[in-house]
Amino acid sequence: MIIRYKIRKKIKGKKKIGSGARRLVYDLGNGTVIKIAKPKGGIRSNKKEFVVYKSSTYKIKKHLGKIKKHGRRYDWLIMKKYSKKFPKSKKYKRKLYKLKKLFKKNGVIPYEIMRRRTGKPNFQNLRLNKKGKIIVIDYGNFKFIRNNRLSS
Repeated sequence: MIIRYKIRKKIKGKKKIGSGARRLVYDLGNGTVIKIAKPKGGIRSNKKEFVVYKSSTYKIKKHLGKIKKHGRRYDWLIMKKYSKKFPKSKKYKRKLYKLKKLFKKNGVIPYEIMRRRTGKPNFQNLRLNKKGKIIVIDYGNFKFIRNNRLSS
């Protein structure tokens, strides 16, 4: 993976707070994080997050991690940082089920907010904002439903 000079400069001395198959995540220390794409899969995830965020209605957008900036080729994306962990309580599990229904009702399939086999919340992709609303911080795999078919 080649990290361009500009990005390398942004992350120099910053703490890596996550990594997956497609992206690396660094805390920029100013209330934001940067998601850096690993080869093409990460670029697709960054672009998908940007498209989902910009295309969603307010009802949906208020539950998505806020995107502040992105690279021209979607090789990086800067998002607001949400630190408050998703609680392991029945109350929040019920809220998550309702949120999942809200997404589907608005034409978005919210992959990876719950574990497929167990139906349990995917804690690494969920946070709470200061008001206690559920925020999805990784939505690079979400799908839109248009005319009863899935589009990616």
